[in-house]
Amino acid sequence: MTEPAATGGLVDPEIALQRQIETLSQRFPDVERADLSERVHATYERLKQEATVDSHLVAMTEKQVTEDLRRTGETVHVRGDGTA
Repeated sequence: MTEPAATGGLVDPEIALQRQIETLSQRFPDVERADLSERVHATYERLKQEATVDSHLVAMTEKQVTEDLRRTGETVHVRGDGTA
């Protein structure tokens, strides 16, 4: 039996998504925050529609958005790396 994805123990998934947007904006400072927000929410919703378990959806969302940004040529800035 398959049940639709619920909150996976998160009180408010939107708070977790906002944290991911903040993290991604620090890692990809050249990408507009609105673009990151749109990517994060669209990716999360797409993954959620297909999920039977959602305990890792936020982490999967960050990974997918990061991979998409890298694929499009965006540069990752690593904190503490003076060469970025």
